[in-house]
Amino acid sequence: MKRRVPLLLLLFWIIGGSLLLFRLIYDLKTYEFGSTIVIRQITPQQQYDYLLRLPRGYHDFGKPRPLIIFLHGAGETKKDVCVLKNLDIFHCANGTIPVKDFPFIVVSPTTPIHGWEPKRVIAFLDEFLKENRMRYRIDPGRVYLTGFSMGGFGTFRVACEYPDRFAAIVPLAGGCEPENAAKLQTVPTWAFHGDADDVVSYENTEKMITAMKELNHSNVQFTTLHEAGHGIPHLVYTKPELYQWLLEQRKMQP
Repeated sequence: MKRRVPLLLLLFWIIGGSLLLFRLIYDLKTYEFGSTIVIRQITPQQQYDYLLRLPRGYHDFGKPRPLIIFLHGAGETKKDVCVLKNLDIFHCANGTIPVKDFPFIVVSPTTPIHGWEPKRVIAFLDEFLKENRMRYRIDPGRVYLTGFSMGGFGTFRVACEYPDRFAAIVPLAGGCEPENAAKLQTVPTWAFHGDADDVVSYENTEKMITAMKELNHSNVQFTTLHEAGHGIPHLVYTKPELYQWLLEQRKMQP
């Protein structure tokens, strides 16, 4: 019996060392290349399927990372979540933004119905944070919302309903009713729209931002993309200054 104890102890250290080595190799691979994880939710609540993008440079033992939620447009409604691999903000930024300037974890849900329902988006965000905040080292004070077209409308509407949930929002080619401008008084906002957009009227965003500025919103910007049509994500999500601005926005936690 006395001889078995050292053997069991040796076995324990071998197994423990092997698991640690496996984890280090996994983290080094993630650190070098980044990672994309497809999550398909099969639940009675019909939770959103989503892509989870870990940036290059991410590892589980590093500092907490900022989180971007990306809401897609109408063209991706009811489609497989994998279509977002070539459409989301991460795809546009990857290869154009230096690694050090893109520390964000990006989560891109897909919706099976037209439009983004604010209550459902927040329920999704809450569930994601509850399950993954510690696992993926997310900074709760730096959660951002962005979206294109239908997702641009969704970004405005979700933030209007839940203005305390996001450190900043970036709506693209969307819009919102100007009478809701006061609801975004505390939400840093940078909106983009092409003035030659023949799908979603440029005035949808222009009127909303004008209303926000008339209320002396302290942190609102509107970038007009001159002679640009509807398809502007590649013009916006490749701007280094956008990510610099996002990282400057932080919501104080209670």
